[in-house]
Amino acid sequence: MLLPYFPFEERYSFTMGTFPLKETDPLIEVDEHYVAEITEKRRLLAEDHGYYFNALPETHLAQWEVLEKVLRCLTTFYPQHFQLTIEDNRWHWHNHLLDERLSFVFEDNSTLPFSPLDWVGRQVQEDLLLMANDEAVSLKAGQLCFPNDWDLGEKFGKSFLDIHTHIPKVLGPMMLTAQKLMERIIAHRPVWRLNWNFKIHNALDMSSKYFVASRKELAEVGPTLTPDTLGERLYLRVERQTLTRLPRSGYILFGIHTYQNTLANEAIDPDRARRMYQVLASAPREVIQYKAIPYFEEALMTYLKHYNKVV
Repeated sequence: MLLPYFPFEERYSFTMGTFPLKETDPLIEVDEHYVAEITEKRRLLAEDHGYYFNALPETHLAQWEVLEKVLRCLTTFYPQHFQLTIEDNRWHWHNHLLDERLSFVFEDNSTLPFSPLDWVGRQVQEDLLLMANDEAVSLKAGQLCFPNDWDLGEKFGKSFLDIHTHIPKVLGPMMLTAQKLMERIIAHRPVWRLNWNFKIHNALDMSSKYFVASRKELAEVGPTLTPDTLGERLYLRVERQTLTRLPRSGYILFGIHTYQNTLANEAIDPDRARRMYQVLASAPREVIQYKAIPYFEEALMTYLKHYNKVV
């Protein structure tokens, strides 16, 4: 089964690759992995809550805006799974997939079991982050359970550009453009983009605390992969990222939904195999190294080129 999103075009692109989110497209997506991923999220939050969630008091209004937007999205696009009834300020929520009900008073934190962003984040597969409506576009709140080689603590409070200081210099101009894009986002006109990487395992939580161990494993396993074994051993990790301006607070909601599939399942489509090959072949060396592809690069390129008739 192919992933619902595929981020590879004909060549590597130095642009953000953002698109308007249509009214017919959900901001929040629910798929067959919903229950498993929500269960994993809640397990992580129970084990180390402060590592996976943080929020400044000043984000109170923005958090409630996120809660409202997310719940309305879920009931609009997935009415068979979610129900919301509103009686004045009293909201009644029913999550059929989790068999959960909750009644609360809107904008009253004391009526929720967790902070608004923390609670609503436990209802969705997406990671949810709040960027301030200031010149720096700084990270002020977030529930981040499924990151790719970073964590909330190391980025919290930093500006958008400071968050991305570790990226290759060749992508610097793109990040400046990205910040300008975020500054110009208009309420009710969200945008989305895709990000990608290849991984040797499919753990959703790839936080920074696992970086040393995972890089050691990659250094050991990566070079042993061959075109015969790589297809079932390597995973394509795709992030559907959304950016939404919240109308009352002006904050930006940054949502990340992570999708994963084995390379073999994606490369079964010859066009996808061809596009992966061409993007990798045309990407700057700094980008290939940044994504840790050299550990298995030769086997990957051979697999895509020969096993899928790429010319």
